[in-house]
Amino acid sequence: MTQLTLTQRAATAQRLDMRAFTPERLAALAPAEIPRLPVAVGNRREQLGELFEISGTPGERLHIVPAGDNLDYVGAGMTTGELTIDGDLGDGTGQAMTGGILNVSGSTGDDAGTGMRGGRLVIDGNAGERLGAPVTGAVHGMDRGLILVRGDAGERAGERMRRGLILIQGDAGGWCCADMIAGTVAVAGSIGPMAGSGIRRGTLLLAREPQGLPVTFNDNGAHRLSFLGLMLRELAGLSGAGQWDTLVGKPVQRLLGDVGAGGIGEILWPTGSP
Repeated sequence: MTQLTLTQRAATAQRLDMRAFTPERLAALAPAEIPRLPVAVGNRREQLGELFEISGTPGERLHIVPAGDNLDYVGAGMTTGELTIDGDLGDGTGQAMTGGILNVSGSTGDDAGTGMRGGRLVIDGNAGERLGAPVTGAVHGMDRGLILVRGDAGERAGERMRRGLILIQGDAGGWCCADMIAGTVAVAGSIGPMAGSGIRRGTLLLAREPQGLPVTFNDNGAHRLSFLGLMLRELAGLSGAGQWDTLVGKPVQRLLGDVGAGGIGEILWPTGSP
C-alpha cells in the first residue's frame, strides 16, 4: 500500500488550512503537482513544498507530521483512505468526513468531527469543545460514524448528535449531549454539569454516577438491559480499555428525558449492585 508523507518544516505563527489535503484528493494528482499545491497560511497562500517536506507516493495512505498544533481542518471532508497524524492538531479535525480512517497520535482543538457523516476518527490525546457537534449554522451534529477519544473532551460533546457513536475514555465537559436527537455517547471518566440537557432520543452511557444532571429527567429505576453486554464488550475492544468490559452483567440506573423537550432519551450508569 502506497503512502505519502508530509513533514512540516517549521512551526508558523499563522494557522494553516489543510482541508484540501486528504488521501483521495492527493492520490488523484501526479507527484510533480503536489509540491505546487496552494496552502492557506493566515491571509496569504504558499506552496505546499515550501512548508512541508514531501516523500513517498500518493495513494490510499497519507501521513502528516505537524511542527505545532496550528494545522486546522485536517481530514475535513475525507471520504476514503487512511490519514495518520504524528502530533497535535488545531481546530476542525475530521469535520464533515464521510468515510475513511483518521488517526491522531496527539490532541486536537475545537470542533473535531463536527458534522461527521461516516468514517472513524481516533484521537489518542484530548479533544477540545464541540466534539461531534454541528458545523456552524447547521441543524444537526454528527450523523453516523465513530469518534474515539482516549483522553478528555471539552464542553458540548455530542451536541445535537443524530446518529453514530462517540466514546470518550477520559472526562467530558459540561452540556455533553445537549439537544441530542439520537445516537450513543459513552464516557468512562467524570462528566460536567447539565449532561443531556434537551435530549430527545439516544443514549448517554456513563461508567460512574454523574453529578449535576438536569432536574428534567425521570428516574426509571435499575435495569438489566440485554443490549448493554454486547455494547460494553464492543466499547472495550474499540478503546483497548478494560473498564467497560468489567461492567458487563451489572444492572444500570436509568433516567429518561429530557421531559422539558418531550424527549425519551436515556442516561445510564452502573449501580454497583450484584
